[in-house]
Amino acid sequence: MERLGAEPIPVGLRQVGHDEGAAGRPARHVVERAPARGRQRGWVLTNEPLPPARGAGPPSPGRPPWYSCVVSRVASVVWLVALVLVPVRARATEYTLEVSDLIDVGFHYFVRGPVGHGEGELALPELARALDERQMGRGVILYDRDLYPAGEGLARAYGAVAVRPTAYSSSEEKGLWKSVSWEGKPGERVVWVVRPSTQHWREVRELALSDGTGELRYYIPYGVTLWPRPSRAVAYPLSTLRSGEDGGSPVWDKYLSRAVDLSEGLAAVVGNGGLNGDWVYLLVEDPPEPSTFRAVIGWTYRGSGDRIQAGTGRGSILR
Repeated sequence: MERLGAEPIPVGLRQVGHDEGAAGRPARHVVERAPARGRQRGWVLTNEPLPPARGAGPPSPGRPPWYSCVVSRVASVVWLVALVLVPVRARATEYTLEVSDLIDVGFHYFVRGPVGHGEGELALPELARALDERQMGRGVILYDRDLYPAGEGLARAYGAVAVRPTAYSSSEEKGLWKSVSWEGKPGERVVWVVRPSTQHWREVRELALSDGTGELRYYIPYGVTLWPRPSRAVAYPLSTLRSGEDGGSPVWDKYLSRAVDLSEGLAAVVGNGGLNGDWVYLLVEDPPEPSTFRAVIGWTYRGSGDRIQAGTGRGSILR
């Protein structure tokens, strides 16, 4: 008996004999490999379905074979449209405020030119350089004045947002500056408060504020009149500025919006506290790009009370 060589069986074919099962299988299903002589084997096409692939479940009843393909394409389109239309939250920008508090003698040393009206006419590059390079005696620096962020109530009264500092450094870490950093969005307003913790050197006499280029300029905080001209340094009674705390009076809308100039991104509002000492509110308008703002505050005595407490006035045993 002649026999075909052993070959792998193709998928979907079943091996049978020609003389076996001929009545059940028509001759057209037989694929002959050699001339029919005696008992031989061939390949017969079967009508049985192919076994499902490993891991594939049974077909879903009532669904056409193209159903899953269409659903996947629709899901992909919906996901793509969502990515395009849903706004992505903008990444917060980091800003920094650097502040230095000096007694009047140390501040005046760097005022070398006509101050004009005290509205930014005079630049003070030597003052910035001395603070950056620590070329200033420690005796003229006031270390008891810290920076405090405005709380929710105060920030709301100033048309600002409350922020939380992301970094803080003392006067000895970055030159002779105290610095604070925070994250915000362009166009937001932020308020920082400088207040003394002791009862001497209580009056703010002058300031140096950085402009849009980062250069320090000289300012005098004038009291605000009934018809104010916007300025970067103004003065109000401290009770007026504190009236907005705890959800009180809208200080910005009622007073400051007509008097404060924030075109350079930084302004100072001095609260005249009388014998209790002045407070300084530093208002920052967040620009589109990361920026560093600078403010130098010049403090002086307020009357004989400050001089006596400092040991230099009438009635002091140290004069």
